[in-house]
Amino acid sequence: MRHMKKTLLFDVSTNVMYVGYAKDEILVDYSIRIAQRDHAKYLVDRISQVLTRNKLKLEQLDEIIIGYGPGSYTGVRIAVMVGKMLAYTKNIPLKVVSSLYFMTSGYHGKVAALIDARRGHVFSMVHEHGVVLLEEGYRKLSELQENPIYLHAQTIFIDDRGFEVNIKKIIEKAKLVENV
Repeated sequence: MRHMKKTLLFDVSTNVMYVGYAKDEILVDYSIRIAQRDHAKYLVDRISQVLTRNKLKLEQLDEIIIGYGPGSYTGVRIAVMVGKMLAYTKNIPLKVVSSLYFMTSGYHGKVAALIDARRGHVFSMVHEHGVVLLEEGYRKLSELQENPIYLHAQTIFIDDRGFEVNIKKIIEKAKLVENV
């Protein structure tokens, strides 16, 4: 019988906490939590719930993929710390992908992914069919709106109503972290 690749994915860089489990790049189960600034209390429990529902132990995972930001500084630190801890203790490969890409990977066409950075600024990137057209960065929203690359893109402000995840695209884009 062929081994099915088991992947745990999570992102906590915004008010949306996303935890997913995929087998062979197909989403099997997920958990979403909407909140402000308190994902740290719930992330490990949500990971445990998803694994338990699927009768999995951590050591059965083939890889862990985390959204590494940009976004909430605390959220990014939580994701990185939990991802590294799980990967290191169970010797599981850890991969990372931009949270901007992670949370908008399910949209089609030219996508401008934005996270509110307050005071008229955003964390942003533009991508189309998996190709990054405008690298992620911290920008003044008014200046971004004048950028020709941004024009004609579907603008997605990542929040509780603005996200769409495509597991296959996330897995394809994720980069291995060396020396976890």
